[in-house]
Amino acid sequence: MTLLQRAADIAAEIDRRCRTITRDAGAETDVGVRVLRGRRKIDDDKVPCVVIVEGLDAPVMGDSKRSATAKVRQGYVLVGYDKCDPDHPNDKAHAVIRDFKRAIFGDGTTLGERVMSVTYKGRDIGPRGDGVSIVSATVEFEVEFSERLDQP
Repeated sequence: MTLLQRAADIAAEIDRRCRTITRDAGAETDVGVRVLRGRRKIDDDKVPCVVIVEGLDAPVMGDSKRSATAKVRQGYVLVGYDKCDPDHPNDKAHAVIRDFKRAIFGDGTTLGERVMSVTYKGRDIGPRGDGVSIVSATVEFEVEFSERLDQP
């Protein structure tokens, strides 16, 4: 098993896991049929989909004078968009949130023992206008990994 030591590799693993969120694979929703990395504006024709948002990274420790390695905490947010019953949008949002949690935490809290830790930071159901038949839901988490600064 290869340890993930670059933010781009971790994003690729998160992308891979999000692509498993389909009804054919046993999920409650089909948001994984389209995975977008960082897209901000979602048109109705892109739904259902997942957007992977990468947050700031924060070095935890490391001394570049002695070592080219740093322990890093990197934040991620998964944003899922799906069609819903406009009178009960939260029902679909809760299903998206459950699918995200299973995809990221289904095998423990270390992305299959490939990083130091994955920490759940919370979830949200996005605001929307009444009568709109699309809902968004988010799950936020933080990944801690050891990065080789000389091999980004």
